[in-house]
Amino acid sequence: MHDANTGDAIRHERDRRGMSTTALATRVGCTVRYIELVENGQRTPSLPMLREIAKVLGVRTAILVGEAPRETHEPGRPQIADIERALHTYRTMIKDVESPTVEQLVERVNAARATYFGSPHRYTETLRLLPALITDTERLVRDGQRAAYRVAADTYFLARTAFKQIGRIDLSHLAAHRAMQYAEETGDPLMVAWSYWGLGQALAADDMPQLAYETVLHGIEKFEPVVGDGDQRHIRALGALTQLAAISVARTGDRERGKELLRTDARRLAERVDGSDVYEIAFFSPTNVAIHACSLEYDARKADNVLRYAADVDIRKTPSLERRTTHLCEIVRSCEDIGDDAGCLLHLMRIERECPEEFDHKILLREVVQSLVRRARPSWATEIRQLAKRHEILC
Repeated sequence: MHDANTGDAIRHERDRRGMSTTALATRVGCTVRYIELVENGQRTPSLPMLREIAKVLGVRTAILVGEAPRETHEPGRPQIADIERALHTYRTMIKDVESPTVEQLVERVNAARATYFGSPHRYTETLRLLPALITDTERLVRDGQRAAYRVAADTYFLARTAFKQIGRIDLSHLAAHRAMQYAEETGDPLMVAWSYWGLGQALAADDMPQLAYETVLHGIEKFEPVVGDGDQRHIRALGALTQLAAISVARTGDRERGKELLRTDARRLAERVDGSDVYEIAFFSPTNVAIHACSLEYDARKADNVLRYAADVDIRKTPSLERRTTHLCEIVRSCEDIGDDAGCLLHLMRIERECPEEFDHKILLREVVQSLVRRARPSWATEIRQLAKRHEILC
């Protein structure tokens, strides 16, 4: 089984430009030794560092990561091709059969959503469900019922999130745009607000933070006047938009503005919501804001701050498995950045307990395991090698 090698990709792009390791390190803002370790597969760059390297080399981050979703050809496993077929050729797949009812499709989408955010096998199960959900959604929309537009938007909200996590940013964009199209058809400001949030997420994932920030700000400007003292759903949506604005503006380089937005506007909104177990597209809550504060430090390559802030975050308070594992991934990479191999292994094991399939779809996570195996100390070498074996990670 092939594992993409980010270090080889960086070396290839650097050599193609006739750039020395010294020149790359100087422009990126790290040591030559660090670049050498990355290219030799002995260190895994964090996503912020990877973005900086990609910017210096003049390529998209995705080029350095390689094909993110690991194709699964074993019998019974989901195929990305099935989803692509449903997305791009659904009109030819809609047969002259009775459409599902809105109620039936709502129930199916809710079940798929619960699976994605709560099951340790969320990738396998959700990706298996999405092709039929997409096709049946489009069949229902064809009938032109207003209620159909709402469930269609909800289907694509879920699809966008899943596509982002498996690294298919192209499909994430497509789903975000369809979600916005159908949300606008509902005439519901709340659905439209979530569609702006989804599009902003897709843009941010595609290394377009300025455009993501502008998109989210536009969504806030349209939505804020209708929130008022609004109910929990409206406050959560506004909070999620504000939180994404903070992350996006920080990634444009205005880190202080991002931190200010997070600790003031986003935090105040989080204090107005009850609990953290209510699903409203994003699990916006005080815990979620605290997790994103760690993400801001992670984006800034402040590994010590990530670990210091994370020590006070109880991720058990968020029901979102996706948010928990993403947070743990950032801790893993921060541990690696400061050379804490034991901490790195500890949190890798936590990720495996939460959702073993993360290792199937996160190339950078797999590369951390490869890197740890190469420098394993006798006291924990067995554990990391067994982890690599369980997930078929070639070392």
